Amino acid sequence: MPECSFHPGVETNVACAECGRAICPKDMVPTPVGYKCPGCAKPAKGQLSYVKPRQLAIGAAAALAAAIVGGLVLGSIGLTFYLVTLLYGVLVAEAARRGSGGHRGPAIAAVAGAAAALGGFVGGFGLLGVVLGVMGAVAYSYQNWS
Repeated sequence: MPECSFHPGVETNVACAECGRAICPKDMVPTPVGYKCPGCAKPAKGQLSYVKPRQLAIGAAAALAAAIVGGLVLGSIGLTFYLVTLLYGVLVAEAARRGSGGHRGPAIAAVAGAAAALGGFVGGFGLLGVVLGVMGAVAYSYQNWS
């Protein structure tokens, strides 16, 4: 009788539905296609949460361009009050997401937050305006993670 791949010495007749390794009742993970071992039962990582370096660079460039232009425009016409700076952060995060080809995740959120901060300082938003812009960017990016 085969032994469990994860617990040597424990005999079992059950094999993983995906890889075929012998698994004991302690390791069985029920799935729609049968029992799987813990390694095969892990959910696949979302394809949009992994960002390649080139996509991250393009997303960063798009976010930086949107942040600097937005910061200068809002700063020059005096629209640096709080609700507008939150919206500014959301638009910077959307520019980062679209620039990276629709990818999202912690890297895109960090890029969007940094770009929003830089654009806010360039536009003269003041510390609270910059913080709110960064919060808007990171919150919008976080909301889009999957």
